[in-house]
Amino acid sequence: MGYTTLHRFYDKEGFERVITPENSNLRHMNFSRIFLSSGQELEYEVVGEEMAVVLQGGDFTGVVEYGKGKGLDEIYGNRKSVYEELPTAVYLPPGSKIKIKTESGMEARIFSAPCEEGNDPCFVQPKDIKEGIPGALNWRRKYRFIFSPQSNVTKKLIVGESVSVPGGWIGFPAHKHENTCENEYPLDEIFSFKIRAPHGGYAIQHTYSLEEKWDEYHTVDGDDIAIAIPKGYHTSWTVPGCTYYLLWGLAGECKTYKLVYDSRFAWLVDAENLFTF
Repeated sequence: MGYTTLHRFYDKEGFERVITPENSNLRHMNFSRIFLSSGQELEYEVVGEEMAVVLQGGDFTGVVEYGKGKGLDEIYGNRKSVYEELPTAVYLPPGSKIKIKTESGMEARIFSAPCEEGNDPCFVQPKDIKEGIPGALNWRRKYRFIFSPQSNVTKKLIVGESVSVPGGWIGFPAHKHENTCENEYPLDEIFSFKIRAPHGGYAIQHTYSLEEKWDEYHTVDGDDIAIAIPKGYHTSWTVPGCTYYLLWGLAGECKTYKLVYDSRFAWLVDAENLFTF
């Protein structure tokens, strides 16, 4: 097993653990999934971790119980497209319990981090999300923070999503966050993908080290893939005619967001305004 690991999930009904420290090189976070068919219900109690639940598609209604503080009486969401629509998400602290039901079916993807004390549950609606469009040319993308590094909702989790242009890159220039120093702080990261193309398409996720001289590539050829990234520079791109969606989450010992760009391409960060799209 290399540093990065690719994990597939399937339409297994209910709550499914996908990435854990036991099947990856991550130490500070997990990835899970909820998949429910039409008319189904789910009840889940959160123990020893905090969770960020991000709706991918379908509808749900529910409540969140929390004995240590204020719960959520009514939560609901409906999402048809991750490409065009902003996200609905729920923050669940340890000791909370979520009860949801769906009319037409739903999928949610979940990042979690070990945590004994969390904050109150929080319901995030599309109106709460701001979308940016950084980059230029074929590394231009939509960018949405759900739980930002400055958010006072989560204790450890940083969560967001991005959407590429057709044949474009997300996360270029590549960056890393694996060392403890002035400009960098160690964070585990997980990527989860969706692919959209008229006749099939795929994306490539690349992780590498300039110092240790290693490269790892993973082919993302469907909507059933998540990738665990414990270290190294990382970026991803898709083939011409294909657009991809990237849901990403980070966590470490503390919620400190400091990263270093690949020095060969760091100049692009300051030169984006020189290019037209």
